Amino acid sequence: MALTLANNNFEVNIHPVALFNIVHAYERRSEKFDTILGTLLGTRAADSIEVFDSFVVPHSTHSDALYNVDYASTMASFYRKVNSTQTTVGWYSTGSDMISGANLIHEYYTHETRNPVYLLVDTSLKNDSSFQIKAYMGASFGIKDKDRLKSHGIIFTPIPVRIVTYDEEKAATDLFQAGKFNKDFQVKPPSELDQVQSALDKLLLMLNYLTSYVDGIIEGKKPSDPKIGRMLMNLINTVPRVDPKDLENMINTSMNDLLMIQYLSQAVKAQLVLNEKLTST
Repeated sequence: MALTLANNNFEVNIHPVALFNIVHAYERRSEKFDTILGTLLGTRAADSIEVFDSFVVPHSTHSDALYNVDYASTMASFYRKVNSTQTTVGWYSTGSDMISGANLIHEYYTHETRNPVYLLVDTSLKNDSSFQIKAYMGASFGIKDKDRLKSHGIIFTPIPVRIVTYDEEKAATDLFQAGKFNKDFQVKPPSELDQVQSALDKLLLMLNYLTSYVDGIIEGKKPSDPKIGRMLMNLINTVPRVDPKDLENMINTSMNDLLMIQYLSQAVKAQLVLNEKLTST
């Protein structure tokens, strides 16, 4: 008996869009299905897989055609035409446990990509009412004959998984999160001035925390960390030396430009509304 293990140094980084598509497909599923299956799209590095998108694939548990591989292959080719940088990197299923026939589906994806990842998303929220995500990679096992492994099955080994976001995605998810505090579950995007104010408040909070941390080290209240010290030195060296008056003028100029853009956009909106009312009458 021989066992071929996948590279367990892999980690899976999944972006919010892929999770949103999975949850949306789960909420819109037919009542006769307890779970949904689909394909994961993304990029592959030497030690990680990054999942950017996903799409659902029809399946049936009442016939021999468990997984519609033709549909999965066709949709993947369509996605590659739209974005050639993203390819098939694995597949997913929803639920708290692996589905029956997971080894057969995973075997199909081994022909589509190298070392596909299997993502298990618990959308039922049964375990501590939390949204749990698990990732696995398949390891083929079988009998070795003449330096070749005759595969007889797949063993799934867990690998680390984490949710990552770009700055744009973080801003969108923060806006969505604000909706749960509204009784109507509705949110309104903040204005540009509100975004500037929020960014400045966060910057001021981080600077105050950093100042208190450095003061604590100087006073001997906190232990020093050479790694953090080098990071702070590199950060300070990247900040250009600008005269305070010149910096204030730059900020005021940028703020005036922002106010002018906002004023012009409001004027254009008012003109469009007025033009629509005049033409309707």
